[in-house]
Amino acid sequence: MKLRFTLLLLNLFLAFLLPVSMLAQGGQGRPGTGGERPAIGTIKGKLVDDASGNPIEYGSIAIFSQRDSSIAGGTITDPKGAFKIEQVKVGRYFVKIQFIGYETRYIRDITIRPDNPLADLGQVKLHTTATSIGGVEVTAEREMISSNLDKKVIQVDKTIASVGGTAADVMQTIPSVTVDVEGNVSLRGSSNVIVLIDGKPSGMVDISSGELLQQIPASSIESVEVITNPSVRYDPEGTSGILNIVLKKKSLQGFNGMVSITAGTGDRYNGSLNLNYRQNRFNFFGGYDARTGIFNSSGETRRESSYNGISSLLVQSQSMANERNSHNVNAGFDFYADDFNSFTFSVQYRNMLFGSEGDILSTTYNANDSLTRSFKRYSNSEREIQSFTYNASYKRLFEKKGKELTVDFMVNDNSMGGSQDIRQEEFTSGMPQMDPVLQLSGSDNTNRMYMLQANYTTPAGKGGRIETGFKGTVKDLQMRNFLKDYVYESESWEVNPLANNFFDYSEQIYAVYGIYSSSYKKLKYQAGLRVEQLLSDSELELTSEKFSRSYPSLYPSVHLQYEKNEKSQFQLSYSRRVSRPSHRQLNPFVDYSDSLNIRYGNPKLDPEFINSYELGWLYFTKKGSLNATAFYRHTTGIIERITELREGGITAGTFENLGSASNLGIEMIVNGDINKWLKANANVSGFRTVVVGDEIAGIETVTGTVFTAKANVTFMVFKDLSLMLSGNYRSPEIEAQEKEEAVYFADAALKYDFLKRKASLSLRVSDIFDSRKFDSETTGEGFTITSNQRRDSRIAYLGFTYRINNYNRLKERERSGQQEQDMEEF
Repeated sequence: MKLRFTLLLLNLFLAFLLPVSMLAQGGQGRPGTGGERPAIGTIKGKLVDDASGNPIEYGSIAIFSQRDSSIAGGTITDPKGAFKIEQVKVGRYFVKIQFIGYETRYIRDITIRPDNPLADLGQVKLHTTATSIGGVEVTAEREMISSNLDKKVIQVDKTIASVGGTAADVMQTIPSVTVDVEGNVSLRGSSNVIVLIDGKPSGMVDISSGELLQQIPASSIESVEVITNPSVRYDPEGTSGILNIVLKKKSLQGFNGMVSITAGTGDRYNGSLNLNYRQNRFNFFGGYDARTGIFNSSGETRRESSYNGISSLLVQSQSMANERNSHNVNAGFDFYADDFNSFTFSVQYRNMLFGSEGDILSTTYNANDSLTRSFKRYSNSEREIQSFTYNASYKRLFEKKGKELTVDFMVNDNSMGGSQDIRQEEFTSGMPQMDPVLQLSGSDNTNRMYMLQANYTTPAGKGGRIETGFKGTVKDLQMRNFLKDYVYESESWEVNPLANNFFDYSEQIYAVYGIYSSSYKKLKYQAGLRVEQLLSDSELELTSEKFSRSYPSLYPSVHLQYEKNEKSQFQLSYSRRVSRPSHRQLNPFVDYSDSLNIRYGNPKLDPEFINSYELGWLYFTKKGSLNATAFYRHTTGIIERITELREGGITAGTFENLGSASNLGIEMIVNGDINKWLKANANVSGFRTVVVGDEIAGIETVTGTVFTAKANVTFMVFKDLSLMLSGNYRSPEIEAQEKEEAVYFADAALKYDFLKRKASLSLRVSDIFDSRKFDSETTGEGFTITSNQRRDSRIAYLGFTYRINNYNRLKERERSGQQEQDMEEF
């Protein structure tokens, strides 16, 4: 059956490629014209800055037919600002000229005739712009934060985390995003957020989002897109929305690249190399990055409990050294068959090694504060993950502007193997001498994912647009976990049958969607519907228990935007979303790494369904922008971790579907240039959360209010020396059984550019006041747990970056590309 679905996806992919390849081979002329017009003309000129007169390199030049606005050719300017478009057919045209940080300029009424085939535009001057409503650029440099209809875009090279950090560090600077002690992210108070890489899922289910983010160097990230109310073109997965990490990939002519090396205190090192070569119709790209480091953590947990009238206090002190090593290699190429057809092929290999060594000292006291038991549990674990990702993409443009077809096929193949040695020694006075308890646990997991999607966009009517698409995803996971106990009598390892677990999970999701967008005067609107069918099967092989799910779902979305004037916009949006339980939440394997606090999954979990509403206001000035958003999110069948006290002083944690939860809040983002030497942005948000409990689970309804605040300030100390400061605060936060205390910290960095800004030397110190800690309190029937956790957070990084042929320039924009289309047409 698995082979059948794989063949089905491959055949569908070929079925899509065959007709579009035939289209690519056909002529581009419009039918019924009675023959081709001769392509004998040339349009040329030189692009310069209006103020300085300096040439503008990599400016985008596109020519359009004066009759129907269909695109007729294009190029970019060379280092001297010169451009030339040859083989232009006889006719009348207009030229569109663009470059980042400058006003778009149009030159009209250009005629190519047989007796006059040359159109020399001479010196074309571009004016710098101070504002660009609704687009990405607001100043001559890209703003750190900008807004579009359904997302916010954060430029990572403008954040403090770009200095020697990882994607997890980047997330700490993103508005409305918080990062916990494990590095996992939450968006507007919900940890059910989907992390995409270049718009695609990572497919790496054997690691948490925090572990994945810590493997991606910040220097390889172009931007992060925060999509809190996605349209139906995106998967509906994720309670609070989507975080899309856009990696750097250049397509400038010639050879360019970037090399980066960073060293941090505590034996932390990382380096990366990204190279790109574009020659005519081929663009080759590749990269390598590696990271290594040791991260220490410590903590103390106190549990006061009462079971069957017997009260006790458990105190646990933990110390752990965690080692991480990772290697990431990627390579691929783009092939531009002609002006309308392009192909991209890429492969990526990841190898990640996780090691941890530490101990937990557990001490139990009775109601009279007398010691009843004391033991220490030592553990040494290793885990290795290998991942291969293969991507193939096809893009078809048409003469009609805005008409586009894309097809993507992805295969992700992961494997994970791990082992853990456990030794437990008793220290209770008065107890007879005992041999240590020895245990050995292991895991061997595989995960394969196949994804095929196609999207088609075409103009409709006057200013309208229709977008439709298909997506199919097949996942196949196999998890093998075991636990062995050492038996001294037989001097052998014996399998513990109660802790063995063979869990298989397969999932298929098929979706189609349609979107219509248009405008009426100052009102722009977009409405869409996505239909999905899910089929899933899971099995516990050792007990022959089977669980199946099959259900269709509808996911509508609506987006409205009203432009009151060129400075003020209002936005209103709605979307329905889903959060399906992960394999970790479903797998009933019992984790005995802490014998007094066990954890396991629940294969009977149902998905959460979410209705999300937003009302926003954007205001633009010459110095910056203000974005205020009110939001409401209602979730049914919410999945929460539930802890219960059992006999013997053991707590057991699993996942349950509770009643519902709602979040009502407001968010405000201020972004701007205060003067030539000072830039700043700030984000403040607050929301009230209500979690409706469940009487069967013994969970009461809880309410709470959460506030978050972030600020980033950049001082231009000298022309090439900048100082960056950032501050981060999150107030106490509540869940069904848990309350997390406030978290606050500050970072600082210096960055010096030299060699005509081709090289940079940077110094960053994270958590400069060493204030970042994670304290929490968990309550349930008969127990209260207080926890204090610390992890290495005050770290100094020294980094060097060298850019080959000005790699940091914005990549050449593909005409009629989706991002530009979203900005300009909607």
